[in-house]
Amino acid sequence: MTDPAPWRLGERMRTWLSSLQGKLILASLMISLVPTSIAADLTVRLVTQVVDQDVRAFLHESSSLFLKSFENTQSEAVGLARFLYEQKRGGSDPVIHADDAFLHLARTLGYGVIVVSDHNQKILYSNYPVRRVEPLSPEIKNTLFALDLPDGTQVMTGGTFAYEAAGQTYDILVGTWLDENFIENLQSITTLDLRLYFRRPDGFQMIYSSRSETASGTPLPAWVTDALESGTESVYDPQAEEGGYRVLYLPVRGNHGRMEGVMSAGLRATEMPSVWDIPAHILVVVFVAGLGLTTVAGLFVSRRLSKPLRALARGVKSITDGKFDHRVDVIGRDEVAELASGFNHMAERLGELQKLEQDLRRRDRLSAVGEVAVGIAHEVRNPLGTIKTAAELIRKRNGLAAADAKLLGYVIDEVRRIDGLIDEFLSFTRPREPIFRPLTPATVIGRVADFCEPELSRHCVSLTVEDASGGAVIEADEDHLFQACLNLILNAVEAMETGGQLVIRLSVEHNQVHIAFADTGPGIPADIESRIFDPFFTTKPHGTGLGLAKVFSVMESHHGRVACNSRAGQGTTFTLILPMSERIGANATHNTSG
Repeated sequence: MTDPAPWRLGERMRTWLSSLQGKLILASLMISLVPTSIAADLTVRLVTQVVDQDVRAFLHESSSLFLKSFENTQSEAVGLARFLYEQKRGGSDPVIHADDAFLHLARTLGYGVIVVSDHNQKILYSNYPVRRVEPLSPEIKNTLFALDLPDGTQVMTGGTFAYEAAGQTYDILVGTWLDENFIENLQSITTLDLRLYFRRPDGFQMIYSSRSETASGTPLPAWVTDALESGTESVYDPQAEEGGYRVLYLPVRGNHGRMEGVMSAGLRATEMPSVWDIPAHILVVVFVAGLGLTTVAGLFVSRRLSKPLRALARGVKSITDGKFDHRVDVIGRDEVAELASGFNHMAERLGELQKLEQDLRRRDRLSAVGEVAVGIAHEVRNPLGTIKTAAELIRKRNGLAAADAKLLGYVIDEVRRIDGLIDEFLSFTRPREPIFRPLTPATVIGRVADFCEPELSRHCVSLTVEDASGGAVIEADEDHLFQACLNLILNAVEAMETGGQLVIRLSVEHNQVHIAFADTGPGIPADIESRIFDPFFTTKPHGTGLGLAKVFSVMESHHGRVACNSRAGQGTTFTLILPMSERIGANATHNTSG
């Protein structure tokens, strides 16, 4: 039997050699073999400089991402406050109050604090026992606020929306607490510490730390304050906290250039590459020979260390720009590789959270639309029916002038049109439950193609159907699926104003049926592509904005999804993706055996 002790020792040695510390020690040993202390010293300094530059770049991008999160939070909070105002304005009480439905929506989006005050900062409504609200820095767009609560003062970030009612000005403040859960985006990078210092009467004090145990109120080092207030753009301290952190400090300045706060981002020094000076006892005779070898080794080490850090800096910048699909290569098993792996996990989670947030917002909009539609049907339809009946009775009177009869006809037609719009809203918000039965998508496509043939001919649009589904079967409501396909075809026809070509392709991928509608229209602008499935969003002069929203709703009720791929000037492709019926397996087996 093999003795496990040597095997364990060898495994530990291999693990150590693959770590960053092991690689640096090996590099130092290689350099020290040749007695060239002067060349080694120069190379080590070069390595340190390159690493420090890349660390500074990474910390700078991390700080930018953190500061941008405040801007995003303020923008979203102002929009939410405006939505509350639009929803509640017009009441007898000029003070806006948030109901349970709005509070649930705000908490779902990550905002849990609602405060309404007058122009004298008097609190008129709050869902927390807030005594007083103090903007920490009015010059920085009021993104940070100190709230005086019974158990102490807490800091939150958010935005305000001002409105006027009854001759007075009121402010709606919506925000989220500035605590350890605020910046979830960087929680995967466990070695990163983000802090925010703000100007207080007795100097700059820390009001937020992402993960350190440092107590709130810790003062900013005086020498950092002096350097930044003198106009320095940034301060880098590679020996912060007795050498435990490498920290970059950035000033946060107000509209008038005054420094109102300081943002710091630090990495633990134990997780970053380190080098040390090589002893200077060198023989002059071998200096020239060792210079070349030392320089080559130093360049190799610096490139090896700086390349992944540059990749991480580029990755953080991409995440800051909203490109959550960016990934960095994970090379080796050292600490930098763990940092890259944590970054990739963070980017993946951010993409998932972004999609989840969009789905939650869309569902909340649909719920709100349903309530509005019921109110419209109740409040509008009854008077509309009375107007229509009265107009029809008046038009039937003898001796009515032709012009008056014509005007009454317009009234009746418009009432019918409005009634039709109400029916469309109700059909969208409260559709009938789908009746699922096995069917082939090709059958539905054939039916909708025949139905649209006159409209396609009138707009000079040629239709081609490419069926590669092999008779695949799905469980679906035929009428609902017909309506979704019809909406996509009509959208494509309207997009191709001067005619064009529409291709419908049916295929099967990973036990899913894909129905793609590809047109040759102008495409969808990138800045609105994420909103095309939102209810009532439309770019058409007379559109209702319910066509694509109805398609999205039908796909959700069928446990499928709809995807959009569009490029400016190259057309648009909408793809309906539906799960195949479980019966297809049995049918396929029967056909093969037959």
